[in-house]
Amino acid sequence: MSFRPTPEEERWLSAARQLGPHVHADFVAERSGDWRTAGLLSRCGFFVLGLIAAAAIAALSSLLITGSDLVLGGLLCIGAAEILILDRRFFWSGIEEALEATGLALMGFQCWERFGSRAGAICCTVAFALAAWRLLNPLFPVLAALWFVWTFDASHLQSGLLCFAVALGALGAGARQIRRPSYDRMLDYLVVAMPVAGYLWSEPSSGWDAAGTDYWHATLSAWLVPICPLAFAAIALFTGTRRRTRAPILAGMLCVACGAYELRRLSGLSLEARLIIWGSLLLLTSAFLERYLRVPRRGITSRPIGDDAVETNLLSAAGAAALTPHGSPTGPSPSIEGRGGGFAGGGASGKF
Repeated sequence: MSFRPTPEEERWLSAARQLGPHVHADFVAERSGDWRTAGLLSRCGFFVLGLIAAAAIAALSSLLITGSDLVLGGLLCIGAAEILILDRRFFWSGIEEALEATGLALMGFQCWERFGSRAGAICCTVAFALAAWRLLNPLFPVLAALWFVWTFDASHLQSGLLCFAVALGALGAGARQIRRPSYDRMLDYLVVAMPVAGYLWSEPSSGWDAAGTDYWHATLSAWLVPICPLAFAAIALFTGTRRRTRAPILAGMLCVACGAYELRRLSGLSLEARLIIWGSLLLLTSAFLERYLRVPRRGITSRPIGDDAVETNLLSAAGAAALTPHGSPTGPSPSIEGRGGGFAGGGASGKF
């Protein structure tokens, strides 16, 4: 009985999800251990159904057993999820993820009710970390990291700096070669989500319609709010272009947007002038990145396969080699010998 897919089986599952209908189901099932997965839309739908089922299990456990708390409902949800995983071999299907995560979260919130907010936040952090390790879902590490930051009960600026520190750690860990694709996705989610959370955590009082901070008369601690996302954007863009990975580049663009929004009142220019200037800078940056990334370096390029003539020729040669039958060549068929038969009749020997 498999506890979860092996790294090899997980790579086959990831490849099958990317290729979609272009790969044969039986071919993947033989190599992925017969694990059952679902597409993105089906997975989201099953996740919602799993949440409804988990809520029903928790409500029924509290009604049928007088005095029962959230722990019993959490244990029942975890048991149902483990049956689906171990017996039915469901993985990345949505319903088992919702049941497992809800069961662990119920137990964490029960600790919150029993031991207070500080211990409850630690238990919720551990619960979502366990869900991430068991289910290999990249959403749960982000939730665990947010609960981890909230556990310290620090100031807004300190919590924001801690979010950026977590993002930098995930960005550095992404340089290692990891066998499981899900671990890479977990690090990518942390790299993208935590800097945005750090900016929002640093300045929660400034809404979309607020006038913003007067940075001409602001202190150094106030300047850290726009400096941190812009500094992380520079690091992430450099790392993403060097590694040819998408998540750091996306994180860099989001951090640039956060920094630009925070400094929107600094120049004193009109809205039209700011839109023209920032739009021109974004166009120049995007053009530079596009020209830099489309040149193959270490075998990686942003261009689709087949745009280059050399790549097309290589693919054609590989396809011809794959379609060529392998085996010993058959000899030529015997020619018909005239001047007589080979069995009976006149000139049976074929020679006169």
